[in-house]
Amino acid sequence: MNEMIVTTRHKVFVNNPVQEFSSKIDNSTVFVGSKGDKLIVRIHTRKNENNTKHLFFDIFSIMYICLGAFPTIENVTFNGCNLDTAQLAKKYYTRKTLFRDDLRIANICSQTINQTIIDNYRKKQHEPISSLQYLDSAGYETVVTDHRITLLLHIIDGICDVSDKVLTAAKAEVVNRYKPNNNPGDYLCKVYLVSKDGFFNYHRQYNCGILKLMHIKQYDFLSMLSDTRNWNSHFLNNKKPNRIKDGAKIVIFFEIVHYMIRIKIAKDIGIELVKENIQEYYYTVHDWILEILYGRDDALKSSTYMTNKKKKAFQKAIQDYLNSIQTTKMINGYDL
Repeated sequence: MNEMIVTTRHKVFVNNPVQEFSSKIDNSTVFVGSKGDKLIVRIHTRKNENNTKHLFFDIFSIMYICLGAFPTIENVTFNGCNLDTAQLAKKYYTRKTLFRDDLRIANICSQTINQTIIDNYRKKQHEPISSLQYLDSAGYETVVTDHRITLLLHIIDGICDVSDKVLTAAKAEVVNRYKPNNNPGDYLCKVYLVSKDGFFNYHRQYNCGILKLMHIKQYDFLSMLSDTRNWNSHFLNNKKPNRIKDGAKIVIFFEIVHYMIRIKIAKDIGIELVKENIQEYYYTVHDWILEILYGRDDALKSSTYMTNKKKKAFQKAIQDYLNSIQTTKMINGYDL
């Protein structure tokens, strides 16, 4: 029997510890558990080293889908011998800005790391998922925003790899629901399929208010993404008037699209989502838009922003108190 042990690190495990569990996958036993910010994966198997690595990286990709980042790999051993991790693909080095609690859409547990989920994941096209992982890597951190969103929008094509029958039904649904002036293209309908389950339904259910803040409706959201992808990709003479031009709005759209793509992948492979996390994330996006587009902090929806607002108010109250003490002492001839 062989044993692979992989030690990883992610700060999300501090507030969301993983109680050790085991799953039978590919006739191997996989143990997963965390302590502090470290998560350890142990695989007991009859597979050779190379095949055990393949199993681990399938599990690792499931973790990425759940967390929005690959935990940092600190050490890998096979039968007690350290393995060189210097040659790992660059996609496994997620940029540090994505190591955030709010990006977690599912828990790391036996319901997400098991044979069924792994089998479903293996049936998916891996190229678009891999592209998403590369886009999130440290190596892509300096890529300009408009190019980043273009790459992200191309990923939708691969993620939403549906039959002609499903696409035809989606077109009919778009036409019936939105009554567009022009016939919607295939790409817009793919964006609709991803947006419906990954954004629109949650937006309506939780009254997120994001589209209202951006002064757009659902079809505007779809056509803006479609026009942005088509113009940025092909530099068409037709200027695609609905394309996203403003830098701040590009960032907002990027965050939403990236998040809903992960939700789409997770649902496709049967991962159970933590709905309150999704609600809080979209509420945070609402409050973020309120701040960066309008410079306001009223009508907040997210616990994240409300807690931060209370923290700032508390800090201001303390500072005002200290300032008042200093002023009083100076009036009385003292000095701090």
